[in-house]
Amino acid sequence: MNVIELRQYTLRPDGRDVLIELFDREFVESQEVLGMSVAGQFRDEDDPDRFVWLRGFADMESRRAALTAFYLDGAVWKEHGPAANATMEDSSDVLLLRPCAPLPGQAARPPAGATALPPPPDPGSADRHTACRRARPEGFG
Repeated sequence: MNVIELRQYTLRPDGRDVLIELFDREFVESQEVLGMSVAGQFRDEDDPDRFVWLRGFADMESRRAALTAFYLDGAVWKEHGPAANATMEDSSDVLLLRPCAPLPGQAARPPAGATALPPPPDPGSADRHTACRRARPEGFG
């Protein structure tokens, strides 16, 4: 995943469990078959009306194609999207991210021109993560 969305939804009272059940049943696999990766779903322990999830893409072009296929052309969203939207007050809190380094379990990208992949990460090593700020890359809208 080279492009990640951190999505944070504010839900209507008592909407979270309804959305999570619908999300798990209808939206995870239907997005993944289109090339998206649903990387995690989270309940905010301090706010019962909050749902947070991560979705990843190979790059911005595949993101555009997958979102179009799911939301505009897809039968799953046409059928179940209204029920999902009925649980939400606000779904516009989205951060578009690029990892500063390979994600856990994701091998480092080989250098340009390499003919072999680097070895996989050592499963016994501790994962370390750093939040970093970078200037917005050109074309990363």
